Amino acid sequence: MSDLLINILPLLLLLAFGFFLRQIDYFDDQVVRQLTKFIGNVLVPCVLFNTMLDLEIRRDYLLVTVLFFLLLCLFLAISYAVYRCFHIRRAFFVFFSSAFAFGLMGIPLFSTVFGEEHMDYLVAMGVGHELFFAVVYLTLARMMLQGQSFRPANLLRSMATPLFLMVVAALALNVSGAGEMLAATVWGSCLFSAIEKLGSISTVLTMVVVGYQIHLQDRGRIRESAGYVAYRYALAFGVGYLFKWLILDRIIAPSVYFDYAFFTMLSQFGSTVLVVMVGEYGSQEDVEVASNAFVLNVIVGMILYILFVSLL
Repeated sequence: MSDLLINILPLLLLLAFGFFLRQIDYFDDQVVRQLTKFIGNVLVPCVLFNTMLDLEIRRDYLLVTVLFFLLLCLFLAISYAVYRCFHIRRAFFVFFSSAFAFGLMGIPLFSTVFGEEHMDYLVAMGVGHELFFAVVYLTLARMMLQGQSFRPANLLRSMATPLFLMVVAALALNVSGAGEMLAATVWGSCLFSAIEKLGSISTVLTMVVVGYQIHLQDRGRIRESAGYVAYRYALAFGVGYLFKWLILDRIIAPSVYFDYAFFTMLSQFGSTVLVVMVGEYGSQEDVEVASNAFVLNVIVGMILYILFVSLL
C-alpha cells in the first residue's frame, strides 16, 4: 500500500499546489493560457516523441495491441453518438472517455503491485493506446475543439502540428532503426537528450496548471464534471468488459495477468493533454469543468485500484 501511495501522492500534491496558487492569484489568466499552449505545442510532443521512439512493438502480442486499439475506437464512436443524440454541451465530452493514463499511472501502479516481469500484456495494450492516442485521438480532438468539420482538408491541416509531426518522426525512426544509428552520434545523442529533458517537465507543469484551473465554487459545474466521470467509468467498465468477454477472452489465452492489466488500463484517469487542449481552444467554463472532471477521475481511479488490490 505504501508503494502505491508513493506513486499517487506526488500527483495529488502537485494538483493541490496548483490549486493553492489559484487561491492567491499567483498567475494572470493570460499567463496560464500561454503555459497551456507551451505544454501542448512543445512539452507534450516531446513526451510522445520519447514514447514512440522507445516503443517496443512485439509481434507475439500484436493481436492484443490491435484489439485494444479497436476497443478505444469503439469508445470514441459511442461517445460521439451520445454527444450528438443527447446534445451534450461540451465538445470535449467525446474524447473524455477514450484515453487512459498508460504511461503516467498504468506502468508504475502495475509494476509496483505485480512486478515488471509480468507487464507484457499491459505493454501490448499500451502500444495500442499510444498509437490510437497519437494517430486518431489527438487529430480528431484538435479538429473538434477548434470547431472544424471532418473534411480531408481540415484533417490534413490538423495533422500539420508539432505534436503529430513529432509522433510521425519518432515512429519512422523507431521502425526504420535510424533512431539507434542517430543516437550513436554525438549530435543525435544530444538532440534526443534535450527532447527527453523537455518531456520530463511535462507532468509537473501539467499537474500544476490543471490544479490552477480547478474551481470548486460552482456546484453546478462540479455536478456536471461528476456526471462526465460517472459516464466515463460506466462506458469503460460496461462496454470494456463486454468487449473482453465477447471477443478478447475468446481469442487470447487465459491469463490472470492479462485480467489485471486490463483492469489497470480501464481504471486509470484520462488524458492530461485533453485538459491542456481544452484550455487552448475552449472557454473558461469548459476549462473549469474539464479540470474538475480530471481531478475527480484521479481520485476515483485511485480508490478503485486500491480496492482492487486489497481484494486480491
